[in-house]
Amino acid sequence: MSPVAPEPAPPLGALHDDGSIDPAHAAALTDELAIALYEHMVLARAVDERVVDLQREGLVASHASAVGEEAAIVGATAAMHDDDWIFPSSREHAAALWRGMPLAGYAHHVFGTSLDAGKGRNAPDPTFWKAARVVSTSPLMGTQIAHAVGVAWAAKIRKSDVAALVFFGEGATSSGEFHTALNFAGVTRAPVIALCRNNGWATSMPASKQTASGSFALKAVAYGLRGVRVDGGDVVAVLSVVRDARARAAAGLGGTLIEAIIAGPDRVDPGGRETARGPALPARDPVARTRKHLEARGLWDAEREHRLVTEVKADVDRAIAEAQSAPPPARDTMFDDVYAELPWHLKEQRASV
Repeated sequence: MSPVAPEPAPPLGALHDDGSIDPAHAAALTDELAIALYEHMVLARAVDERVVDLQREGLVASHASAVGEEAAIVGATAAMHDDDWIFPSSREHAAALWRGMPLAGYAHHVFGTSLDAGKGRNAPDPTFWKAARVVSTSPLMGTQIAHAVGVAWAAKIRKSDVAALVFFGEGATSSGEFHTALNFAGVTRAPVIALCRNNGWATSMPASKQTASGSFALKAVAYGLRGVRVDGGDVVAVLSVVRDARARAAAGLGGTLIEAIIAGPDRVDPGGRETARGPALPARDPVARTRKHLEARGLWDAEREHRLVTEVKADVDRAIAEAQSAPPPARDTMFDDVYAELPWHLKEQRASV
């Protein structure tokens, strides 16, 4: 007889359907922060949709869309301290933008221009921004988890109040790096927050084809970590959960594995159109949910929405136009940042380029 997986805990939430907020979370969300979270989610959605179009037009080599995942990404990043490290996967451009990456800087990264911080060598995703500790990672699945645990462990050894937040999708839980890194995190009590975006849109469905466990958060038990499930479309809940995980890490209580339940991108459609899986679920759209909360607080209205959307579109258009007009990196830059001192044979090659 096959073992029966334990029933997973329901995901934690903070926002109600009418836009109100659970009183337990209200005090931690100031008006200024609530507005900032929403504005960055709108920006992330606009950038994402534009780059998807560019990829479909053949102007961008590849792009991993994060439509429908803005609350998990922005909320988690906002919960971390400025000195903390962020390890993205292929969908967290919003994390870099929240940390201060210029929109034009992201556009140059997408197109791999001469002004790209990575000198055109990286895949369009994931992005990075060294100045804000958003780390350059591989698009290969799960590799960044071990790196994040290593940085967190180093911070603990140095007795620094620094933690690491690492993002990954449910597919990465089938990688060797996921298991070895989180086991090591548990043993060392490294201050790491591992956020798994579970894209199963129905919270009552079995975890997925990636695992026979009742949920991904349950895996934390085996590693000696704390496991939490959260509504990944609820930016306030994500913010609260990650803040709590960050506080526990700072107190020496070890890391946390967070499973963020997210409506799949093909289910999110504010217009209510039919999608690949049937009728769209507008209530699950994290952008719409956050806007409804702002309206309930008297912080938002149609005029302000129109102004924001207009400004964001203009900013995105301007950044894309700048990147499209920029030249590619000079060929001899392929030799930069490879060795501390360039070997003689590469010096000869560089001279001939």
